[in-house]
Amino acid sequence: MGERLTHPRSRLLEPTQLVVLGGIAALVGLTWLDLWRRASEMAMHEAMGMVMPSQAPWDLADLGTTAVMWGVMMVAMMLPSATPLLLLFARSQRPRVGPAEGSVRTGLLAAGYLVVWLGWSGLAAALQWVLHASLLFSPRVALTSAVAGGALLVLAGLYQITPWKYVCLTRCQSPLGFMLAHWREGRGGAFRMGSAHGVYCVGCCWALMVLLFVGGVMSLTWIAALAALVLLEKVVPGRWVSYASGGGLVAWGLYVLRAGLLPAS
Repeated sequence: MGERLTHPRSRLLEPTQLVVLGGIAALVGLTWLDLWRRASEMAMHEAMGMVMPSQAPWDLADLGTTAVMWGVMMVAMMLPSATPLLLLFARSQRPRVGPAEGSVRTGLLAAGYLVVWLGWSGLAAALQWVLHASLLFSPRVALTSAVAGGALLVLAGLYQITPWKYVCLTRCQSPLGFMLAHWREGRGGAFRMGSAHGVYCVGCCWALMVLLFVGGVMSLTWIAALAALVLLEKVVPGRWVSYASGGGLVAWGLYVLRAGLLPAS
């Protein structure tokens, strides 16, 4: 397997890879369209004074709706960063099992990856429930406490330079290395590989995702900026992006704590 992966027959995308790339583009496009729709509706309601009061208690339906919203965001933000792994896996499968089965297994790899992020979405929704109940959210679904916002910025910045971040980031930066270390045969193996990659990806990016509470959970600008940072970290070798962003976040967080001016204010 290693020889096939390290010596591809061509630099051009193979048919299986084109199918995978088309599927990724379609799914990411749909999720970003849904995020735009949600953000537009929220802005319209806010302009009309129809935003629900921050003290209104949540029920299980609200929690479920919020978990779905987070799931849509995670697909939109994180699936593009998994594209190199999915394309490499698709290329490795075609000569072994054929294009049809290769596409199925690549889909299962993506499913395993997304299942982990959907699980994290449930945790994020639960945290949002707690923050909502604590009256720490504005109508824009962003923190109103400069102390909490600044602390999260500092926490995320410090995590960017920790050994745990580095361990997870190295797995995400090297699709080939990950496949060689975690290879599993069959459809079930593809799903397990995707789940393992998802765990490393959550370990790499969870602190950055928490920053959505600082800039606004439904702020498309904030979502796009974090998605771009995640992608940049994974495609640029080394740790300089993580170190630079970590230092910037810590400095920003200290400024927020001192000046009391939140990004979403």
